[in-house]
Amino acid sequence: MRGDERKNTMKFVEHQRPRAYHLKCLSNLSEEEIESGCRDSAPSKTVLKQIRNEARKVLTPFEDESKSLSEINSQQQQYCTGMIKGTLQMILSRPRGIVLFSESTVRIYQSLSGTYIVYVDVTGSVLLGDKSCYAYEIVVRHPNKEILH
Repeated sequence: MRGDERKNTMKFVEHQRPRAYHLKCLSNLSEEEIESGCRDSAPSKTVLKQIRNEARKVLTPFEDESKSLSEINSQQQQYCTGMIKGTLQMILSRPRGIVLFSESTVRIYQSLSGTYIVYVDVTGSVLLGDKSCYAYEIVVRHPNKEILH
């Protein structure tokens, strides 16, 4: 897939899973294409992943991940209004990580924490092959929900 067709595909897969777009393309194939086995108008998931990565790379201001995150953080501090500026709050180098929350997230937490059970949950190995990267998130559980054993 090259040229304009690749650029147009970038717009779709930038914020969509390649598999979902692949299945959508497969569903648009004609009976003749399916019978012939020609799937040229339905790019493979691997090709779509490459195109998505290219599209996302365009959005980052620098090749270096740390510089890009710092630039995004400074833009948020400069252009966002409110008590809490933007979503990217902190960039950590050792251990490597970022802290993300927004003003609306804090408001939701404050309104729910008096009524519901609120705790922090961690998911490990969010990056393929990197066991040192974890995702922490606030989880809200209704106090009347039965605990399953």
